[in-house]
Amino acid sequence: MDQKEANIYTGLLVAACILATIIAYFIVSILRHQRRNLQLHKEKIQAEIITLESERKRMASDLHDELGPVLSAVKMQINSVETSDEDAELIDKASKHIDGLLERIREISNNLMPTVLVRKGFSTALKEFAENITRTGKLNIEYKCSPANLTVQNEKEIHLFRIAQEVIHNAIKHSQASRMDILLHQKNGLLMLEIADNGKGFDPQKVAKLSGGHGLGNILSRVEILKGEMYVDSSIGKGVKYNIEIPV
Repeated sequence: MDQKEANIYTGLLVAACILATIIAYFIVSILRHQRRNLQLHKEKIQAEIITLESERKRMASDLHDELGPVLSAVKMQINSVETSDEDAELIDKASKHIDGLLERIREISNNLMPTVLVRKGFSTALKEFAENITRTGKLNIEYKCSPANLTVQNEKEIHLFRIAQEVIHNAIKHSQASRMDILLHQKNGLLMLEIADNGKGFDPQKVAKLSGGHGLGNILSRVEILKGEMYVDSSIGKGVKYNIEIPV
């Protein structure tokens, strides 16, 4: 190889190195941009969830502490009015309507922010929720907590409760399951929530790509808020098992 060919070869080699560096830079920049967008998207979803729970809590408080007492006072005033027999029948009907409204307000308030969750904690709230579902006959749920007095930090309770709610509702709506087992326990510094059903199962990868994804996106977002991990084991015809691990 003469000097001219060597110079050409060197020039081409330098140009190739520069081009490779530019391509590598753009690839890295694109990957960083995608990761940043993904992180921003996750943060946006998490912020929306936290805001939603705050608004639910406020609405539940307004219903329970303001509207409920007002209706109760109205009922007392109506019942204290002296009336004829004909008017008494109308007042009795009105009183029953108010009772129905009060009951509905309690239901809505409890759905927005379960009273038992605030008063007695996550484990008891989940136990009562599972028992209520079992009584409906839609799904037989066996709930266990080990140890029985296991407690969960206040800021984690609502997210764990919504996760369990979402899984149970998904099972009722999609899985055709007749039984579900829920285990709450602690191991190696992790709070473990294990939920398994005997339904028809699904392909987790395929479902995750669908819009809504059987609520998997909502569940995963809450798990990420708790800085935890979620593992889904399922296949067609073999039910589904969720393993959720949250740092204590």
